[in-house]
Amino acid sequence: MKVIAAMNGLVSSDVAALYALRYAALFDHTLCLLHVLNPSDLREEVELSMAGAEEAAAQYGVRTERVFLTGEPTQAIREYLAATRTDTLFCSTRMRRRFFEDSLSEKLSRLSLPANLAVVRVAHVNAVFVTENILLPIREDRLSAQKFAFLSSLAKAFGAATEIYSIHPTSRRKLAGMDTHTARMLFQKINTRLSHYVNTMRLLDIPLTIKHALTSREIDQILHHLARHDFQLMIIGGRRGSRISGLLQENPMERLFWHTPVNTIAFYAKDKK
Repeated sequence: MKVIAAMNGLVSSDVAALYALRYAALFDHTLCLLHVLNPSDLREEVELSMAGAEEAAAQYGVRTERVFLTGEPTQAIREYLAATRTDTLFCSTRMRRRFFEDSLSEKLSRLSLPANLAVVRVAHVNAVFVTENILLPIREDRLSAQKFAFLSSLAKAFGAATEIYSIHPTSRRKLAGMDTHTARMLFQKINTRLSHYVNTMRLLDIPLTIKHALTSREIDQILHHLARHDFQLMIIGGRRGSRISGLLQENPMERLFWHTPVNTIAFYAKDKK
């Protein structure tokens, strides 16, 4: 089984490769350093980045291999994944997009892939070396087994504590009229539904807390929570088949992904066949 890090010679892809490395080390998978040849990237810079990733991998006893593909990038990657047993593909994304041009990560996020996809948005380069607290925001109790497995894997790989931040969308009118008892009962119901995840984390010896928020502005609430607490990584769930962004207006998930003050991984579970 392989874990793939798509590399292009930029610092952001170097950081994404380090997340891929720690994930691969946890499961004793081979770390595949992959690049699709194109005129925009200098091969010598890509190979220099690969050498750095290989040096880091040696410290964890992780096997590595280099793969260079040709052709249209998304098609080349999809064909490679189809022919390879791959757990997860890690791919970085730019801090800001160029108008009228999708990044490789955005294109991959809309494809049907036979592997998990982890799109890494790097806000702080050094955070990958000091990942102590990981945040996973969800809506109410909507937490898939795949997303939870990814969270617990990275937490175990880094020895990090975790927090599930349960967001309860509520209109301002309902929020103004809600009493403390009603809110407490709502939170308790969600905690009960998430109790099996809590028990699993306890068995894995991973610290987990669950916090709640009632809000009419979900993304603002999450960004506010990030600003007030010490997280080095956030994991959010992606949805395949839809654009991360719109041309003229950001959608809510895009706003969260592009304006987060911490490193963020958008996780897309592989398509089931």
